[in-house]
Amino acid sequence: MEDSNKRILILVAVSVVLLLVYPYVLNKLYPQKEVKKQAAKEAPVAAVKEKRPSPALKDKAPAAPVLPVEEELITVETPLYKAVLTTYGGGVRSWELKRYRKTRKKDSPLIDVAKPLNGLTPLASRLEAEGLPELAVFTPSAKSLSLDKGERKRLTLTWTAPNGMKTVKTYLFSGDNYTVKSEVKVINGSNGPVEGFIKTDVTWAYARAAKKKKSGAYAYHEGPVIMVKGKVKRQPLEAGREEGSEDISWIGLEDKYFISAILPERDTGNLLWESTVTTLDKKNAARVSVGIPFDLGPGDEALLGYRAYLGPKEYKLLKAEGWRFEEAIEFGFFSFIAKPLLVVLNFFQRFVVNYGIAIILLTIVIKIAFYPLTKHSLTSMKEMQKIQPQLLAIKEKYKKNKEKMNKEMMELYRRHKINPLGGCLPMILQIPVFIGLYEVLAVAIELRHAPFALWIQDLSAKDPYYVTPLLMGASMFIQQKMTPTAMDPTQAKMMLFMPVLMTFLFLNFPSGLVLYWLVNNILSIMQQYQIHRTGSGGSGAAAGPSKPARSSRRKPAKA
Repeated sequence: MEDSNKRILILVAVSVVLLLVYPYVLNKLYPQKEVKKQAAKEAPVAAVKEKRPSPALKDKAPAAPVLPVEEELITVETPLYKAVLTTYGGGVRSWELKRYRKTRKKDSPLIDVAKPLNGLTPLASRLEAEGLPELAVFTPSAKSLSLDKGERKRLTLTWTAPNGMKTVKTYLFSGDNYTVKSEVKVINGSNGPVEGFIKTDVTWAYARAAKKKKSGAYAYHEGPVIMVKGKVKRQPLEAGREEGSEDISWIGLEDKYFISAILPERDTGNLLWESTVTTLDKKNAARVSVGIPFDLGPGDEALLGYRAYLGPKEYKLLKAEGWRFEEAIEFGFFSFIAKPLLVVLNFFQRFVVNYGIAIILLTIVIKIAFYPLTKHSLTSMKEMQKIQPQLLAIKEKYKKNKEKMNKEMMELYRRHKINPLGGCLPMILQIPVFIGLYEVLAVAIELRHAPFALWIQDLSAKDPYYVTPLLMGASMFIQQKMTPTAMDPTQAKMMLFMPVLMTFLFLNFPSGLVLYWLVNNILSIMQQYQIHRTGSGGSGAAAGPSKPARSSRRKPAKA
C-alpha cells in the first residue's frame, strides 16, 4: 500500500486538473447527439398534394412577404419590456428588456431578444397552403398597448384571404412576466377543402464565434435548445436541421443568459417541430418552429396554441413556467448541486440585497455543514504526522518486501485507529460543491452585472485588478502552512507550489467564485486555529508533539 501522503498529493493534483478539464469532461459525458441532418438549402416549399398530415415540417428559407398591403407596427409596453410587433405574420420586430443592458454603463443599449432574419420575425405565424401567401398581413385590434403591473391585455390580429380562408391570431400580454399566451386559429371560409400547415417561428442571428472561442474550455451553448421526451437537447450551431413529431415540452433559441422559446399547449394534437441552422451574411442564422398540419372542409377550423417566453434565464421565472423550463439554464453535470445553491443564494440576497454578501453567507453555511468532516480530517492528518517516524522505519526495514511492508503499515494504522484516507474525505466532497457553485456564478443571470463593493462591480466577471485572486493565493499558503503534514521535504515543496498554481488558475474566474474561495480559506484558517487551540477530544487533537510537553511544564507552575 502506498503512503497516504502521496495519495493526498495525487488527490490535490487531480482536483486541480479536474477544475481545468471539467468542461471537456462534461462534453465527453454528454456529447451532442448526432442526428440526421439535412442541408439547409433555400428552396421553396411545394404545395401539399396528399390529403394527409405531412410527417414533418418542410424546411423553407425565410423571405420577406411580397404583398400589396403596407406593414403596420404595434407597440406593446410593460414594466419589463417594450415590444414592437408587425402586421406581417404577427411577428416581433424588437423586444427590449428594460432591466438588462449590454454593458454596465447606464447609457448602454437595452438587450433586444428579438432577432429578425431575412424578413422573417420571431413569433411570426406562417401558412403553407396552395394559393395562400406564406405571411399574411393582419389587421390589428389596436395600434398600441400599455400595461401596468398586474394588468393583462389582449391583441387580436385578423386576416381573410380572397378565397374566404380566415386566420385569427391573438396575443395575451401580462405586465408581470415575460410570457405571452398566443393562439393561431385557421378557419376555412371557402367553398372547398383546404390543406396545409400553420407554423410559428422563433429566429436568432448569432455572430460567428472565433475559432478559439468555439473550442474554449468555458464556452456555453448558443443556438437551438429543446426539451424532447423529457431530455434537453442542444443542437450545435452548425448548418443542419432536426425535425420530429415527438412530444416536446418547449423549444427555443438561447445564448448564455437569454432565451426565446415556444411552449406548446399540452393538448395540441399532431404537433410538429423543426430546428434549422443556416449561414446568412457571415452569421449563423437559427430558426425553430412548431406547427400543425390541417385538412379542413368548409367551415372547419384548426388551432395552434402556445406560450412564448422572450426574456432572461432567471431561475425562478423559468421554473414558474413549468415543464422543467428551468433546465434551459446550462448548469452542467453538477446541476443537482448548482440548483439548490442558487436557491439558497437568492434567499440570502432577498435579505441582504448585495449578492457579494449573499455569497459570503452561503460560504459560511457550507463551511458549517462541512465542519465535522474538516475536524475529522485535521485529526486524521495529525495522527498520521505522529506515526510518520514509525512508517518511515517500516518502509526502510521492508523496502525489499512490498507485501510485508503494506501488511505492517496496515497493522500500524489499525493499532492507532487511523484511516489513511481520512484527511482526503472533506476535499473529495467539496469538489462537486465547488464546481456546482462555479456553474451558478458563471451562468446565473442574477449575478450578471451584480456589484459587490469597491472595485468589484460585476460578480460574474473576473476581478479587474486581480486583488482577490492574489489574496486567495496568500490565504491558501497560510492555510497550507497550518495544516498538519507528514510529507517528506520533496512532497512538501511540491505542495507549496499549489497556491501559486491555484492563483493563476483563478485569475480569470468570476470574481464571485474567487470571493467564495477566499472566504472559504479564511474560515478554514479560523477553524484550524480553533481546533488546534482547543483540541478535538482525543490524542489526535493535540497541535503537535511539542504542545503536550509545554503543557506538562505549565501545570506544576500553576499548582
